[in-house]
Amino acid sequence: MQWFWVWLRATLGLIMLLGIHAAPVSAHHGGLGIEGDILEWSLKVDQWQQERFVNGYRVKFLAYPRNAIANRSTRLVFEVQSVATGRYVGGLSAEVIIRSPAGEEHGFAAPEISGVTAYYELPYAFPTPGEYTVAFRTQANGQDLTAAFAQPVSANPLFGDWTTMLGNGAILAAFIATWVGAVLALQRRLLPGGSLLTLEDLL
Repeated sequence: MQWFWVWLRATLGLIMLLGIHAAPVSAHHGGLGIEGDILEWSLKVDQWQQERFVNGYRVKFLAYPRNAIANRSTRLVFEVQSVATGRYVGGLSAEVIIRSPAGEEHGFAAPEISGVTAYYELPYAFPTPGEYTVAFRTQANGQDLTAAFAQPVSANPLFGDWTTMLGNGAILAAFIATWVGAVLALQRRLLPGGSLLTLEDLL
């Protein structure tokens, strides 16, 4: 019987972990669909993180995932909007300049996303942890537009800004509570006349 409980604990733990990491949720910001996991959705990664006003235009920036991890692909997404008219500006030739913590700069084209007006995207894998500068550069109606944004990059996916750490802690607490409750419920169902496991037995 002891082996049964060991197997049951391991199975429930595996199911919960797979559910946390594999359950896709569609998050949207301004009409752009981004696939993410439950944790990232709960932390409102669908919101624009930073914005700059340049020569009458609003340039917005979003990194996805927000807590970028070194050597993992991150989607750098930008939106350009006219302040005067509120209209989004598409059809621009844009580039992104990424400056590393060591001061090295690299330029990349940021094409407009197919089917979504005024959204420009660059997938990029930051090579090392640290504070990067991500600059979006283009021209609109003959005016140069350059907007720079700060992007932190972590070495570990479990640690980043305080919202990420808080979200991870909340999910861990919910996982433990669900796991303990499921084991106790199964025990009552399978062994109605037996002695109940204590919390110390479960942990």
